[in-house]
Amino acid sequence: MRHGDAMPATRPIPHPRLWPRLAALLLAAACCSLAVAADLARFDNFRDRKGVPMELKQVAPDLWFLYDDLSSNAAFLVSDDGVLVIDTRQHPQHGRELIAMIRKVTDKPIRWVINTHAHGDHYYGNPPFRALGATIIAHRDTVAGMVKNEKLEFGRRQAFFSSQGLDAKEVRTVLPDLTFDSSLRLQLGRYPVEIFYWGAGQNPGDTMIHFPAQRALYIGGPFARKNWSNMSFTPSIDGWIRLLERIAKMDVDMFLPGHGDVGTREDVLDEARLLADVQAGVKQAIGRGWTKEQIVKALRFPQYADLRNYDRVDVFLEALHHLFTTGKPLFPYP
Repeated sequence: MRHGDAMPATRPIPHPRLWPRLAALLLAAACCSLAVAADLARFDNFRDRKGVPMELKQVAPDLWFLYDDLSSNAAFLVSDDGVLVIDTRQHPQHGRELIAMIRKVTDKPIRWVINTHAHGDHYYGNPPFRALGATIIAHRDTVAGMVKNEKLEFGRRQAFFSSQGLDAKEVRTVLPDLTFDSSLRLQLGRYPVEIFYWGAGQNPGDTMIHFPAQRALYIGGPFARKNWSNMSFTPSIDGWIRLLERIAKMDVDMFLPGHGDVGTREDVLDEARLLADVQAGVKQAIGRGWTKEQIVKALRFPQYADLRNYDRVDVFLEALHHLFTTGKPLFPYP
């Protein structure tokens, strides 16, 4: 599956156990619309900015959280049985940097990796972890999204790669080894790890990881603290809001997001309120007969103008117009 002569190829590298399931998905991905490829420039709208310095912080016993404001977050748990990593960041070089950070904390083997959702900034760092022999885990719908939207994901990362001096030719889509449907439990030494899926929030396959001993929950896609999350993939804003409200009721002390710093229960509910306000505004405009162009031009939501990614609001409003007028996400999967 190639992206054309103008950009480097990415090659899905599935584990053999996944080949039968992925064959049909790969065929469908090869036939994706040329219109989407031609339209990537609008979605590849990363703008370098002065962000908060990247910080690796220990947030609980043996649990570490990497807060990367400019790109995407990650986390890892150290146990007597080895290391579990959540999300591998946006480029193989970033994956290697994460491994180097882990090595400053422990020399125990990196045994497990979890990809929380099918956005390339959370899994393009997979290759060096696969090289170490780690087992990569994801929900089956996340794998479907990684395959179906491969061209989109690779294309919309180009501005980031360029701004950070990263070689796009190095990027490969390394697919997970192990998939699950609803839940999966790991026991790492004395630490239980609960991996589960409660339905689509930001994306089909949105995976959450509960660390009971650390009283922490890693959320990934559905929650980004003080942030406008990408709304191009969700099948339902109402479902996303319900998921956040359910998450906020969990008996944990901290919520670790895919973007933004460590969050509180109120931060999770703040994102639900943002989604509700934006949904109401777009639906009201549609009800008044406004066109997509009028909505994108007129709706501003100034109460959320200080949040990360506000400069991408036009694309998000367009995505919601598409969702509410067609009943389908702008970029659906599986």
